[in-house]
Amino acid sequence: MAPSTGTYQRGYMSKMTKHDKQMFQRRFCEKSLIKGSVPAMGHLAVLFGAVGTSYVVLTSKLTPVITCLAFCFCVLVIIRQQRTLENIVHFGSHNNFTRQKRLNDFLTNLLAAWPMMQDVSRYRVFHQTHHADYGSERDPCRTRLEHIGVPMAEIDTNRKLFMTIVRWFPDYLVEYYREVRSSRKQTIFFLAWHLAISICAALLVSIEFALFQAAIWLTCQLCLLPFLRSVAELSEHDYERGENIAETTFNNLGWLDHLLIHPAGDAWHALHHLYPSVSWWKQRHAHKFLLKHDPSYQAVISRTGLINREGSERSVLMA
Repeated sequence: MAPSTGTYQRGYMSKMTKHDKQMFQRRFCEKSLIKGSVPAMGHLAVLFGAVGTSYVVLTSKLTPVITCLAFCFCVLVIIRQQRTLENIVHFGSHNNFTRQKRLNDFLTNLLAAWPMMQDVSRYRVFHQTHHADYGSERDPCRTRLEHIGVPMAEIDTNRKLFMTIVRWFPDYLVEYYREVRSSRKQTIFFLAWHLAISICAALLVSIEFALFQAAIWLTCQLCLLPFLRSVAELSEHDYERGENIAETTFNNLGWLDHLLIHPAGDAWHALHHLYPSVSWWKQRHAHKFLLKHDPSYQAVISRTGLINREGSERSVLMA
């Protein structure tokens, strides 16, 4: 990757009418405790449902093949939901829950950040730099790729993508937790959150289940989730593709993106960079609104595949 030369310009100027801009702001930039908290709790419920199902699968007398397939499916759901929590932390850093910052941060931490060993206020510092200094040497996402040495221009097949992730996986883990600023305080909240869950699991089910749920959560978070996160992050930006945000940031709208790689509003990453105040539960509808009312947005690139291949990348007008 070529060294960064300076902050990228937006590369996009809306052609919406004044009325449409006001309507867009009113409809898609809302803050809501209910609309933010209820889905977040639902995602947690699905995650723990997958944990419980995996325990039942392993302790039931099923055939080896069925046990293996069912357990692998549960693990896939777990890491998908953990990625969802990380994305909720991301949108929580934009105060999606409420404009009351302390309440917003508490809910984001309780429902998403603490279980993932993060803190939204510390994440916000890292993430605001990514937005404000996008593409420059201060952009933490670009510098992470440069430090690790990811050859974006050379990744043109799924096999090369997989081998690249495997090769830089250890360095990626170190860089990621350094950038999101994991600290002793975050570790304490992480342990306290999971201790409380484990105590509830022990009281409601058994000590064995409590130990199992803690073990499978940690294993998925530390060993498997980083692979999914890597694929997601590599598909969001290609800094060498252009010289502004609109040319180097992508919406990822393939079925696999929505189902697994980019949950909780993360699929519309170009939309997010152009309109960061749009709430995560409004991303899809905001995208459709812009397609209809803003000709400039129709030139934004959308991806339907994991990598840059002919036929997998097009303007959102064609998507």
